[in-house]
Amino acid sequence: MTEDPSERATLDEQLEAAWRGLAAAVTDARHEWHLPIVASVGPDGRPEARTVVLRSVVPEDRTVSFHTDRRSPKVGEIEASGRLAWVFYERSSKVQVRIHGATSVHCEDDVADAGWARTTLSSRRCYLAPHPPSRVLDDWHCNLPDGLHSSQPGVAESEAGRRNFAVVRTRVDQLERLELHHDGHLRGRWNWDADGGSTADWLAP
Repeated sequence: MTEDPSERATLDEQLEAAWRGLAAAVTDARHEWHLPIVASVGPDGRPEARTVVLRSVVPEDRTVSFHTDRRSPKVGEIEASGRLAWVFYERSSKVQVRIHGATSVHCEDDVADAGWARTTLSSRRCYLAPHPPSRVLDDWHCNLPDGLHSSQPGVAESEAGRRNFAVVRTRVDQLERLELHHDGHLRGRWNWDADGGSTADWLAP
């Protein structure tokens, strides 16, 4: 990066770069943004954070999503607060993106049906798990169905997992991008209101 203001990426350019990177990370499993951290609030008020797989990004709608087992405790946490925070970091570019937004859980609707249709058989196997995620067990168990420990189900067999499948979708109302440089960092923040209006601001790194 140069200190010449004319060479510095504008706020518009940084926002475009953020959405472009997020969209690319959906299908590129090697992209470091493919595995973001999401944070919610537990029933006891404590923060809860976990790694998820980025499954969909629609810049035009400002939405990002991941898939989960609807029996997971995080589903109740999300439904209680209606919000999530996401964090993405790419070491090669030294760019961090943080997003916040209203979040919904889709289990029995077109969003969930479309997500399930795109889910591979190897991923569907996870939704055939006999135990709900986080359940306390008397002994170790891989939580995969008998006969599928080292193989994937057939299409018909996989459909039994549909009842446990959910899509978690966040509509972004705040996005922050931080780009690290030894000679001066770039940090910008964008906010959107309920009517679609937006603001963009430089932040102190």
